[in-house]
Amino acid sequence: MRQTYLLLYRLLYNELAWAYDAVSWAVSLGRWDDWRRAALPYVRGNRILEVGFGTGALLPLLSSGQRRVVGIEPSAAMQRLTAAKLTSRELQLPRVQGAAQKLPFACAVFDTIICAFPASYILDPRTHREFARCLRPGGRTIIVEVTLADPGPLLNLLFHLVFPATPETFQSVSEAVRGAGFRRKEHVVGDGRVRPLVIVAEKLAAE
Repeated sequence: MRQTYLLLYRLLYNELAWAYDAVSWAVSLGRWDDWRRAALPYVRGNRILEVGFGTGALLPLLSSGQRRVVGIEPSAAMQRLTAAKLTSRELQLPRVQGAAQKLPFACAVFDTIICAFPASYILDPRTHREFARCLRPGGRTIIVEVTLADPGPLLNLLFHLVFPATPETFQSVSEAVRGAGFRRKEHVVGDGRVRPLVIVAEKLAAE
């Protein structure tokens, strides 16, 4: 089962990236856009980095007002989809292809780093050390996940293809966040069996 999951996951982020939005919309029962937007009230400052921007749906929303937004995404297929999407909206937002564990940015340049429904990079302590390095004093990381109760085996598989989080994931993220020098708070948005979980990790001041 795990090998099947890993294969489907790889396909969804690469060869089948064109289907990602449709799969996400179906699995979320049409609430996909609302779930993504759950992060927006927690964004602070004008220098924003979105890590793992996927098909780029959140980038235009983050770029409102005077904000300067940058995106980083490892998947070439997702990069192409995002480029087409932004071009159709006549938007030009800087994007780079790269990994969260080795961000190609200077120290202390971002006010907020956002990760919506992140892949396994969010479990890597190197990711959070990089976030701490690139955030300005008082900056914050926002991580959006989904909490799911009693989904059944099929829905559980579909959910974890799009939202690869488990209770063990949350625990691992908590440990990595604290280890990188962040103070962490959780905010469950809405009600029902399936709800967005917004994790806000604030960078602690150096002693």
